[in-house]
Amino acid sequence: MIKILDRYIIRSFLYTALLCFFVLMALRIVVDLFVNMDEFVKGDNPFGEILLGILTYYGTNSLVYFTELGGIIIVASAAFTLAYMNHTNELTAMLASGVSLHRVVWPIVLCAMLLGGLIILDRELVIPIPEIREKLVRDRDNPFQASDFQVRLVTDGSKTTWYSCRFSPANERIDLPVLILRDNDLKAVATVTGGEGRPVGKAKFGLAGWVFEDATLSWFGEGRNVWEALPSSEAVYTSVSPAAILQASGQGPAGTIAVRNPRMLDGAYGLEVRAARFEPSPAGGAERGGTLIDPVFIFRRSDGEILVVFFGSSAQWDRHSRGAGFWRLADGRLFYPSDLSSKELQLRQSSSWLDYMSSADLGRLLALDRVPDRTMAVMSRHVRVTEPINNLVMLLLALPFILSRERNLKASATLCLLMVGTYYTFIYLCRYIGLPPTWAAWLPILLFGPVAAVMLDSVKT
Repeated sequence: MIKILDRYIIRSFLYTALLCFFVLMALRIVVDLFVNMDEFVKGDNPFGEILLGILTYYGTNSLVYFTELGGIIIVASAAFTLAYMNHTNELTAMLASGVSLHRVVWPIVLCAMLLGGLIILDRELVIPIPEIREKLVRDRDNPFQASDFQVRLVTDGSKTTWYSCRFSPANERIDLPVLILRDNDLKAVATVTGGEGRPVGKAKFGLAGWVFEDATLSWFGEGRNVWEALPSSEAVYTSVSPAAILQASGQGPAGTIAVRNPRMLDGAYGLEVRAARFEPSPAGGAERGGTLIDPVFIFRRSDGEILVVFFGSSAQWDRHSRGAGFWRLADGRLFYPSDLSSKELQLRQSSSWLDYMSSADLGRLLALDRVPDRTMAVMSRHVRVTEPINNLVMLLLALPFILSRERNLKASATLCLLMVGTYYTFIYLCRYIGLPPTWAAWLPILLFGPVAAVMLDSVKT
């Protein structure tokens, strides 16, 4: 008898939950579509393409809408299920048969917890999938591919701040980038400017990063005033001259034999010079010339990590009019090592990008201090834990009014709506009135959780 009753209550609740899901999701989509229809119909696209774009956009964003409306769906489903059973006197029949109202509520609470688990899976496993996150940040007027956007003060794992007038996700190109490189104390140590750049994998110098063309390095640190000109992808000044390379190889300044894999440190300019081969020019005059094949000029941070690398197909030794020597690069470019990928750069342009991260990813970003607002990020991480509990507390606050036999259905529904609305409002007030992140996330549960337990226990069964 009890098992049959449980199956009946669960079936009624799940049927109502499914109906509420479709109704609330449809209402959410229709309202958003009505407000933003002009963005979907921009341009001269055919009707079929517009319709496909609408379906693509809302099909993906429905995953986010489900996390937003999940708590309301659970409470509404439970309220409608019990209200219908009360209206048809089924609850009276259950009481007459000796079944407690608390016994009737437990199958609903269990189903509500299972639905809450689906919300957690959606937020933690489905939405963070890179292919889905990429679609979530797309604009309504171009739901099939990401639009170009401006990069505004994005930081990577090395605490470098990025700015660019435009980033094109289609071909992964960043235009006119400006990078402010910082140390662990967030003090600016250098800037990198360039014409355009693209990401490269770990095949380049064993590190993932970005390669910039027409790039220049400006150093803020002490001891760099020896530069005759800023190092760039066209020329790098150094005291590592052809004569110095020949001297280090054991030939002496007058040597004429090519040197394989030369590698020298330049303490004056703070860089390391490497190449696959050095080919000296014919002997003659006081100053030797020569060519570096596949040259690499490495600038490092104070902790020894690579700051930037200038490289090219070859480099020819030359002299400045004031006498300083430099290597003139052919096909010169700058490599900057960074864990900031093009996909993450695209994700970060959305104001809700933290909501599309899993809790593990969010914790990693907090550990690396790569969030623009640490307080909001910490609170977001706490909210991931408290949100399912909030949904359960909200359900327990609503149930006593629906189960009450001392007032009519309309009065019970009104009081239930007021109580749930009060709790819902209090949750968001705590988050946005400046409380510490932990208190902002947990205070509603600490205050209303005991109240919900007392109210449910006080229901006459």
